[in-house]
Amino acid sequence: MRMSKALLYIISVILMTFNGQAQNYIGLHKNEIMQLMRDNKRNFRLNTSNVNNTYNYLKYEDKISEQTMLFFLSKDDTCKYLRLMSDYSNLNDVLDNLDSEYTKSGKDEWTYVDNGKNYIVKLDEGDWYFTVTIKPEN
Repeated sequence: MRMSKALLYIISVILMTFNGQAQNYIGLHKNEIMQLMRDNKRNFRLNTSNVNNTYNYLKYEDKISEQTMLFFLSKDDTCKYLRLMSDYSNLNDVLDNLDSEYTKSGKDEWTYVDNGKNYIVKLDEGDWYFTVTIKPEN
């Protein structure tokens, strides 16, 4: 059975979404994040159509695999933490990637160390979508 080009593209987008997620965006300046997203996550597009003035953030969307990445920034435009929101159709792929990239530390929680700093990766399941949050350990 031959796979159509569209189906092959969709599968590759899903697999690339979290591939290389070990790239630590926390502490990077807004401009560095934008360059990395342009270079490494070509399936995501910056969305500036809806602005929430309460938060300083960058919002990237991937319409094909129903995912959104939010980079929450400090006042000086450096990333404090990030969040991926995704449709449940991506859950198994994301879990497989989290298990391969990070150290499991509890139910729906992983950790990793980068440049001597500890980080927490947490998965939260909502009614319509799930969220993965990556932030420094307190």
